[in-house]
This record gives sequence, structure tokens and C-alpha cells, in this order.
Amino acid sequence: MEKEIEVALGILIEMRPPQEGGTSAEPRQHILISRRPARTVYGGYWEFPGGKVEPDETPEQALIRELKEELGILVTPGQALDPVIHTYPHARVRLNPYFCTREGGEIQNLGVEDHRWVLPEDIRSFNFPEANLPVIDQMLRFLCSRALVEG
Repeated sequence: MEKEIEVALGILIEMRPPQEGGTSAEPRQHILISRRPARTVYGGYWEFPGGKVEPDETPEQALIRELKEELGILVTPGQALDPVIHTYPHARVRLNPYFCTREGGEIQNLGVEDHRWVLPEDIRSFNFPEANLPVIDQMLRFLCSRALVEG
């Protein structure tokens, strides 16, 4: 088995206007997801934006670099979720998910095939690599608990 690949993932949540044809006129929380390029492993799958941590980087530094390279945006990593370790047939990965705040830049598809802002309740309808599923679970639990506290 290969060594573990360390990956930093950014979870960006922003208040966005309702989608066309939506039932609510009020802005709601949306989560940014991006589609992997077709030529990559798991090409066409959706994921939280991010990428590999280089040997001289912290996960937070990698996240800032990757989101600038892939989407053209500047982010500040915030609260971390629990890391997820998953073994695929081709590699073992350690995902380091962070909630992030966008500090600047307009989203561009520089290193991704596409991006979307999705509602939390719709995120499971997108095809994510298996390692991302525990991250989605953690994120949704966090958002639910935060809504209960704020509500």
C-alpha cells in the first residue's frame, strides 16, 4: 500500500439568493462544491474544493493555495472538522476538512470542471467519492447543531 495522501478540503458556506423556481424568496445557506476534471481519478465526481498538502505545508496553507489555484478565490480556513482516513484500492487518503470564509475573488473554474452552490439538504444528491461521505455527515451535523443554538 502506498503512503497516506494528505488532502485539505474547504467547506464554504454563504448566504445565496434562492434558485430560479425556488419556493422561498429569502436567501439561504448554500455550500460550494466542485466537479473533478474528467482526466483525474474519480473524474466527474463532485467534492469539496481543495487538494493535496505539499511536504512543506500545513493543511491550512494547502487549502489557501489550492482554492486560489483551482477557483481563483482567497479564503481563510476556520474551524476544522475531524479528519477522515479512507483507503481506496489505489491509495489511502487523509482528508482534513475546514470551514472557510471567502475573503476575495470571483469563483472561476481554473482547476475544476464545474462548481455549484447547493443547499445542505440537496448535497447528498451529488455523486461524491466515498471518502467525502463522512465529511458530509459531520458538516450537516455541525450545521444542524448550529441552527438549533441560533434558532
